[in-house]
Amino acid sequence: MDAESVYGLVRERGIVAIVRGVEPEAASEIAESLYAGGIRLLEVTCNTAGFGEMIAMLGSRMAGRMVIGAGTVTTAGRCEQALAAGAEYMVAPDTNAEVIRYCVERDIAVFPGGQTATEILAAARLGARIVKVFPASAVGPGGIRQLRGPIDDVDFLAVGGVNLENMGDFIGAGCIGIAIGGSVIRKEIVARRDWARLTAEASAYVAAMNALRK
Repeated sequence: MDAESVYGLVRERGIVAIVRGVEPEAASEIAESLYAGGIRLLEVTCNTAGFGEMIAMLGSRMAGRMVIGAGTVTTAGRCEQALAAGAEYMVAPDTNAEVIRYCVERDIAVFPGGQTATEILAAARLGARIVKVFPASAVGPGGIRQLRGPIDDVDFLAVGGVNLENMGDFIGAGCIGIAIGGSVIRKEIVARRDWARLTAEASAYVAAMNALRK
């Protein structure tokens, strides 16, 4: 999938799920449960053991249903590993020029992280179309609203500390979407293999996002 198609899907759906530190045997059930709940974008972080194999497995299993990307991408080398595994987009915790250039040159969607106007605009000037405001809880909806004043031509994705209770504040402040990890893929749910609960959690986020956009 080309970069613009991924950006379009993020704008359309508004939710990216983050898989971090899970066992390989649980990953496919997590993806299926999230899909059943209406989530269509999933990232596997590069600090998850066996992330390349997990991305490849999920890309095959969820082909045509979910778009699988790589998260916590901190170097061009990690980009290369993730791309070889089949990742269709890259998410970074920082504004890393090496990572952004690698992706832009190859028409891969990239979501670099930033908190300040300097970081966000630096990412945009390098070619990023959507910037991950991270950690969003530190910036807060008020900070995001202030950033949106002078920076009205870059889309924001709120990541870090976003949950069902406060997601409306971030969308209201001007973010086009959110990314969620531990707030929905909770350790106790995975430990119990309570996939019906995970689907219900995902459904609640999707319903909330749809309601916010009406």
